[in-house]
Amino acid sequence: MYWQKLLDYIETRTTDFFVIGLTGSVAVGKSTLSARLSESLQERHFDVEVVSTDDFLLTNLELKQHQLFDEKGFPKTYHLNKLAQMIQDFRDDAPQVTIPDYSHELADIRPDVQKVIQKPDILIIEGVTALQLPDHILDLAIYVDAKLADIESWYLNRTLAVMDKARFDAKSWYYPYTQMPLSQRQEHIMSVWRRTNLKNLQQYIAPTKAKANVIIKIDAQHHIQHIEYDD
Repeated sequence: MYWQKLLDYIETRTTDFFVIGLTGSVAVGKSTLSARLSESLQERHFDVEVVSTDDFLLTNLELKQHQLFDEKGFPKTYHLNKLAQMIQDFRDDAPQVTIPDYSHELADIRPDVQKVIQKPDILIIEGVTALQLPDHILDLAIYVDAKLADIESWYLNRTLAVMDKARFDAKSWYYPYTQMPLSQRQEHIMSVWRRTNLKNLQQYIAPTKAKANVIIKIDAQHHIQHIEYDD
């Protein structure tokens, strides 16, 4: 019921080129929800592309040079002007754009690799800084919300799972952490959460909820509990 109503809400507002910004905390399920939204809209015969704001992060080298590495994910660690320009290029009828490619395995922008994005009917920008873009850039703003305790649990479990997968991949950013005892790994993960991700949520992400046209409430099982609309 909730999902079909959301699709109807989006479809009735679409224009020739429609941009959706989707944000929420780290680990709240933005990528999964964006992929589901893309698939559902494609079933309604829209051409849809999903672009992550992570593709516009500064490189790790740039972050270290500017002493911003411990604030990775904060708005100032992104090339938001380049993300806005990409959207504007599509509005100016560019048939395609070329953008960087962020690797979660490397936890960095891939060197010498770029992605070509064809102009879609609907462009979904997902990530922690999606609603940091100027209001006129987005046609629809979506905020994904959940209880803090659930988000922290998802973050811990997700990061542990990623570390576990990296046990046999020495190239992975997470490989060194796989050598730690489990208790030490857990403490390290939650230390990063408190120092960076929680601070980012409280200071930068949560305030953009006020800009959202749609607020999607997620329960502890990652199911949609409720959707609020601004009209």
